[in-house]
Amino acid sequence: MSDLYGTPNSIVGITLQVEPMGPIQVVIGTNIVGIVGEALKGPIGVAVGMKDPAYARRLYGAGDLYEAAGVAFSQGAGTVYCVRVGPADAVTAHAHLTDGDTPGVEVATLNYRGEGIAGNSTVYEIRAGTLNATDVERIKGDGTVGPYALDVWDIVEATTNSIKVGAAAKTIVYAQGDLAAGKVFVDKTKGEYTFYTGEAPTSADLITASLAYKTRRIIIIDENGIQEDFDNIRSLVDMQSQLDQSLICELVPVTGQTHLPETCSPTALADGADGTTISTTHYLDALDALGEEITPTTVALTAYEVAAGTYDLVPVAEGWSTNMARQLKPCMVFVPTKMMETKENLENLAAGYNNRHFCIEGNSWDCSAVAKNLAVARAAKEAALPMGESAAYAGNSMSGIDGLLKIFRDTEVDHLTRAGVDICIMKGAVGAPRGIRPYLGITTSTEWQFSRCVDNRTINYIILAVKYITDQYYHRRRSARVLSSCKASIVGLLQEQKEWGNIEGYAVEVKAPANDLGRVDVDLQLQCIGHIERFHVLMQVGIMSNYVGFAA
Repeated sequence: MSDLYGTPNSIVGITLQVEPMGPIQVVIGTNIVGIVGEALKGPIGVAVGMKDPAYARRLYGAGDLYEAAGVAFSQGAGTVYCVRVGPADAVTAHAHLTDGDTPGVEVATLNYRGEGIAGNSTVYEIRAGTLNATDVERIKGDGTVGPYALDVWDIVEATTNSIKVGAAAKTIVYAQGDLAAGKVFVDKTKGEYTFYTGEAPTSADLITASLAYKTRRIIIIDENGIQEDFDNIRSLVDMQSQLDQSLICELVPVTGQTHLPETCSPTALADGADGTTISTTHYLDALDALGEEITPTTVALTAYEVAAGTYDLVPVAEGWSTNMARQLKPCMVFVPTKMMETKENLENLAAGYNNRHFCIEGNSWDCSAVAKNLAVARAAKEAALPMGESAAYAGNSMSGIDGLLKIFRDTEVDHLTRAGVDICIMKGAVGAPRGIRPYLGITTSTEWQFSRCVDNRTINYIILAVKYITDQYYHRRRSARVLSSCKASIVGLLQEQKEWGNIEGYAVEVKAPANDLGRVDVDLQLQCIGHIERFHVLMQVGIMSNYVGFAA
């Protein structure tokens, strides 16, 4: 931004130009976990952000996604975005709400929050609100006696009601037969008023109507018996606003309608349908919905296949992770594998992938009655840990995990790790570090620079941060001062990471090539922090050369 103050064409005077200088401050969110899976209910193909597992339990009811959100938060996940997988032809249970006219005019649709048959078990009831409200409307006459429509109906016969034409107050009657000179008939059910013959307001007359009316209370009970209660609703917009906080239903008003719905006894929503069979395309659609909403730190799938025995979701997830990286939205994707999968099958599965953004969990289930998904736990733990902190460190063991359903022998762990399969271990010997954690925490990449998850988290963050910085410089002058500011911003970012112990060293050069006036070259070298994985101890035994013996 550059602002110019003053008048440049003045003979005597000052002009002042204000523009930014110095390095860019980088503020990028981390500890964001994405989870994609199936659930009993909830919106299909919508990335829903949440800060606690109770929200997920209410929204999804049951199923893989319901369980996975709890696992993620147990690992310290800060923000979790869930996307429910489902077919495009699934139908939302709903009800059409009408006003009190005869026949009733449809004013809104009450929709269950999510497609599927679960919504058909939801019951709603509409009552008169605890408190009345007052509607005040001002319009000009149209030369007729009416009727003039109100925005409200279900009018209350209150002594405070008034209708004026100009400064002249009219006597209000509530029965058509009582209409006479000097009076106005208010139809409480239709929400309109009519003047006596010969007393039609002209276009020069201002009509002021102030009428009490009944508000609404809506009670909604879902399939689990959880009740939501919204009272003293004054308008359709107010009802829509209040139900915006509901985890069960939402209200969609009919365009142009203002009347509140008629009261009704408890009534079930209807016409919800699960749709056709879920396919890999539906999982890809859900992943795309996640990627369009956020740039997550890590992502986990709750399933590994749609067709039994195919692992057909593995290439879907791996390809999506590559596409996210291409869009400069890098994140690590974790997928589970079959319960009690063999070493040989895991090695064959991993042999087809070489991707630093992609992790295959070899023993990805615990021993709980409803087995917890360790691909989700691994993704959440990686996201929750500070940069430079390895998930393989015993102090970073996963939380809320009940053992390992499949435990590989030490030699198998080593072979699978070399094959690109992320293996979890559990050590229970006296004096040994306890807890369930990854052996190393690896991706499927065969290059040592990109094999550790901890290093890739650092790399991904720096990619996002550098993009954030460079985005601030588009279309600015390619001057030495601006290039110096750009370099200082990147150096400041990397120096901070070095001081925090997340990287060991770096080098940055920012250059302006002479043959392309629109380009800036940034050469960046980075050395991630090392992590102790091996010790070499040299113990020499014998007579020490500087040993002088014992004193007599």
